[in-house]
Amino acid sequence: MATADPIPPAILQYISHNTYPDSESVFSSTLTTPSISTLLQELHAAQDDVKNDIRTLSKATAPDIDTWISRAQALQADILHSRDTARAIVAEHEEGRQLKVQVEDAASKVALLEREVGFEETLSGTLEHIRYANGVLDAVQDEAVKGNVEAALERLETAQESIDGLDDVRETRACGLLQGRVKQLRDSLAETATEFWNALLDVRVEEKIVAVKRGGGLSSYVPDAAADLLETDLEDLVMAAQVLGIFDGLVLTLSRDVERAVVRPRLLVDEDGQVVKVIFNAAELSCAGKSDDTSLAALLKDLETIVTFLATHLPASISLPLSDLLIPALSTRLEDHWLEPAVPLDISEMPAFQDTLARVQHLADHIDKCSLRGTKHLHDWVEGAPRTWLTKRREAVLGEVRNLVFAGLGETEVVERVETRMVAREDHAALGGGAIEEGGEEEWDSAWEEPAEEEKEIPVEGRHGSSIVAAADGAEEDDESSAWDTNDPDDKPANEAAGDEEGEGDAWGWGDDEKAAASPVATKPTSQSSSAKPNGTTPTPTPTKPAEREMTLRETFTVTAIPSGILTIIQTLIADAQTLAGSAYASSPIAPAATGLYTLPTLALAIYRATALTAYTTKLAATGNMLIYNDASHLSSLLRDWQNGEPEKSRLRLDGDVKALETFAKRAYSAEMESQRTILKDLLDGAGGFGNVTKPPFKAECESAVEQTVDRLREVGKLWKGVLSDGALLQSLGSLLATVTGKMIAEIVDLGDIGEEDSHQLRKLMDVVSAAKDLFVQQGGGQDMTFIYCPNWLKFQYLAEILESSLADIRYLWSEGELSLEFEAEEVVELIEGLFAESEMRRRAIGEVRRGGRR
Repeated sequence: MATADPIPPAILQYISHNTYPDSESVFSSTLTTPSISTLLQELHAAQDDVKNDIRTLSKATAPDIDTWISRAQALQADILHSRDTARAIVAEHEEGRQLKVQVEDAASKVALLEREVGFEETLSGTLEHIRYANGVLDAVQDEAVKGNVEAALERLETAQESIDGLDDVRETRACGLLQGRVKQLRDSLAETATEFWNALLDVRVEEKIVAVKRGGGLSSYVPDAAADLLETDLEDLVMAAQVLGIFDGLVLTLSRDVERAVVRPRLLVDEDGQVVKVIFNAAELSCAGKSDDTSLAALLKDLETIVTFLATHLPASISLPLSDLLIPALSTRLEDHWLEPAVPLDISEMPAFQDTLARVQHLADHIDKCSLRGTKHLHDWVEGAPRTWLTKRREAVLGEVRNLVFAGLGETEVVERVETRMVAREDHAALGGGAIEEGGEEEWDSAWEEPAEEEKEIPVEGRHGSSIVAAADGAEEDDESSAWDTNDPDDKPANEAAGDEEGEGDAWGWGDDEKAAASPVATKPTSQSSSAKPNGTTPTPTPTKPAEREMTLRETFTVTAIPSGILTIIQTLIADAQTLAGSAYASSPIAPAATGLYTLPTLALAIYRATALTAYTTKLAATGNMLIYNDASHLSSLLRDWQNGEPEKSRLRLDGDVKALETFAKRAYSAEMESQRTILKDLLDGAGGFGNVTKPPFKAECESAVEQTVDRLREVGKLWKGVLSDGALLQSLGSLLATVTGKMIAEIVDLGDIGEEDSHQLRKLMDVVSAAKDLFVQQGGGQDMTFIYCPNWLKFQYLAEILESSLADIRYLWSEGELSLEFEAEEVVELIEGLFAESEMRRRAIGEVRRGGRR
């Protein structure tokens, strides 16, 4: 018997139950053609079995399916019935809306019919009401034609009340016609009232006439007026104008016409210097004829006449509102064209101004007495007369100072500053041109004091055969002996004062690397011992009390005419203030202005400071800032001396202004110095840091840069010579020279390695700069004062010597000389390392310098 193939049953089992065969022989067997045939037969057999099962199940469930189908059909029928019902409901809703619209339309028609019925019922009464109102309007028109404005207004009010009672027919054409007729009649009455106003208040601008008429005067202006209306007066007319709402406009027009007819012509002066005459005849005021009396007194008298006329001939109901408009306009024109020009500048004209104030006050009081309004402006002007006068005086002073600043630069003068001090007899002359005046004793040719000890020359053999320069003791400065300090012996030194004012730590603009004084003035060097110890200490000198003598220092410098001009202006102000504060003006209304005059000097000096910079630098570009310095300093000195000469109880206080001027002077000086320093540094930058002083073309550029720098320094000296005092000129040039030498020192020290050829070339360049010392050689005595005015001059000279000195020379200068006074130990070390090659001698020299430190 053949074995059954296990593959088809396994496949059928997988298809039917999704189970995988467990036998390895089954799932690893190969599917052959017989297996496929068998599998197909079994699949068809399995398919037939499934179909038979389905048929069996269908026969069993057929009754349930039929029931479901019948229910579904019934549900579908219900849905269709519900849809038809909804459509019927919508149709009925639409029909209801149309019925509602028809009901509303019918209701409106019913209401309209009811109103029509009511109107028909009241038509006869309404027509009678309309007829009555129209009859009243006819009566108004008749009264208006007759010129009876008051009766017409009364009937017009009655007609308006009647028309307002027609509420039921307010929107009808008949009521609209009645309202239009009321407006027309009101406009007609307003026109009639205006004609009566113009007839009673006859203002003819071209003829310069103002006439006020009463009673029968209307007959000539209203020919058709009834006889009983000719007695209409202004009071009734005012009432009618107020009812008609035209009164304010009539008063405004009257005010303008009166001003144009009589007020403005009287305030004007014609080309021939004449004014019109104000004539007051009965009920007429006019301006006719000419008068040569153009005084303010005559004008104020005529204005009183005009005010009197208006107050007398116009009722209060007109004059009061008229004055509210006319008097302020009159006051404004009076002030602008007469009162302001009448304010004097000179105190000598003050009595006449007081008389003017009294007359203006009288005019204001007269207006008040006439029971008119609008005088506040006049009263305020009289009360504010001190302020007005002070304002005009302030404007004049500011304008005068401003003009002086721009015009006074063309005039210059040389002034002298003199100061007396006590100095030691042992000190020798060194104060830049000052002289001692002491009963015919010896005169000193210099304002500078020399060091207490003589200069000590230190012979040092140079590395390349050169010799050394003399080292001067005492190159440091002492500002307390400045030859340009103020006369007050208690004043602080210039550098301390600069620090006190406005927190300026460097008011003169000196560089941080420069040890210059804080003002361009001569200073006294402090004596130092030439026998300094190697470790940097100096022996303590034995205190002695030298004999003293009185010394008078004199310096001259150039100023413009501005300081003296400003001083004159300020002195005039204070003199006027003192005059006003005196007994002669104790009862004067201008007396309160005396206090304000003391504030004007501050404003005058403020406008000077505000305009000086522009004026000076525009007209005097080369020396503008230095002239500002001279002028401001000189002006502050003049003001201080003048204030010191005033009585102790004087209210003059110029200390703050003097300090402000001094600060302003220092700023101008500082700005100019900083500008010149920048120029010199820019020129010296052309040397390129002196790094290639022997290599073409850099060598020529370095030489040109140094020469241009020195030439610029000399050019500045020529510009400032004659402007600054000798002491200030030397110190300013010394500061500029210190900028140049300081820059060269810093750049040369920073070079690093310096060859022998470079050393020679650098020394030549430094000699070119050293030639500028001739700027500081005193005339006559031949003393070289460069080391005093240029703080780093000795350091510059030592550096020039070091460039061509041997190691032995440098060691000697450091240990026995005064090189340690000018250089730090590390600076000398850097120079030695840059100038000399590595060797045992260089190491010993560096060690000796570092051990010695700074003396």
